[in-house]
Amino acid sequence: MSLKSAALFFQKCADQPDLLVRYEKLPVPDMIFAARCDGYSFDVGDLGKLIGGMEVARIMQVDKQEINGESTLWRFMWGRSRLDYVVNELWRKTDDATRRTLMEGAEA
Repeated sequence: MSLKSAALFFQKCADQPDLLVRYEKLPVPDMIFAARCDGYSFDVGDLGKLIGGMEVARIMQVDKQEINGESTLWRFMWGRSRLDYVVNELWRKTDDATRRTLMEGAEA
């Protein structure tokens, strides 16, 4: 599987809001299957690594906070689908250098 493919999937969802709407309604296993049918090859582990890495970078580097229940990032999840949160709150707001570091570090 591939973190790069997961990243390409997030970017496609960011670029095409109708795609995000279609995928965000699906449970994660179904979303992964549908994405695979559309040419993306990633698994739940790849999603966890990439999403977790973006969350850590956001909390520690951008927000300058400790990772705990008081981290302000968690409030941005409320009232949203998981994919909307990931694409619009994490992916769009993570700089390219951090994205590359996350993908290189995890796939090395």
